[in-house]
Amino acid sequence: MKLAQGEYVALEKIEDVYSRNHTVMQVFVHGNGLKSYLIGVIVPDPVQFAAFASRILGHGVDAADMRALEEICRDPRIVDGLLQELNKGAGKLKGWVIFLGCESGLTDGVCVIQDSNSSNVYT
Repeated sequence: MKLAQGEYVALEKIEDVYSRNHTVMQVFVHGNGLKSYLIGVIVPDPVQFAAFASRILGHGVDAADMRALEEICRDPRIVDGLLQELNKGAGKLKGWVIFLGCESGLTDGVCVIQDSNSSNVYT
């Protein structure tokens, strides 16, 4: 796809790079030809994300407690830590995708990203 400043980007390549992170279960990258940036939506793997959050917060987090995981997503320490974690593996892609935080309602009942909802929320 071509972004507003004329740069061509391969969304699938970006999704592939970010999906290699062990905390990521699914990733969706959206672009709009009228904007100069991309939006990334990530569904974390609950088990890996709980372990990651436990390390950051200094106390155990239950991977089966989805409500607690949703609340943890709003903690600035978790957001910053996850962005750092994602950017470690991003290499030259760093800065291309903006991850804004956690939003509920972007996935269906089995944690599959609903592309149309995600695009509408962030663009």
